[in-house]
Amino acid sequence: MDWRDQGALLSVRRHGESAAIIDVFTEHHGRHAGVVRGGASRKLAPILQPGAQLDVEWRARLDEHLGTFRVEPLISRAAVMMDDRAALAGLNAVCGLLKFALPEREAHPRMYKATQDLLAGLMAGGAWQRDYLFWELLLL
Repeated sequence: MDWRDQGALLSVRRHGESAAIIDVFTEHHGRHAGVVRGGASRKLAPILQPGAQLDVEWRARLDEHLGTFRVEPLISRAAVMMDDRAALAGLNAVCGLLKFALPEREAHPRMYKATQDLLAGLMAGGAWQRDYLFWELLLL
């Protein structure tokens, strides 16, 4: 089994000495976890930051397996928001709520679109709080 999609990185945790397990929210495959070989390396660790938009390729022998991701960065949102504490807190809240509330491997295209719009608003600055409230209502 294998597929390719774009998604927002929700969380990263170390796995062994050099690998990482990531959670990604994609449009066509929902919230999906997998191992990134070398994810804790100097090359990939700066890329694998929550909120980053990634091009991911997932592979596993069977659909039920954890599988492995190959990732390529598209947008680094955390780096753009580093100077805005409120936007960074909003980004962390979005990633945390999605990881907690969404079931794994279920597509939610409407939620994905709303999340991408909210993350774009967070990056642009300005008044994103109202959009966040509507996003949270959609999540419920």
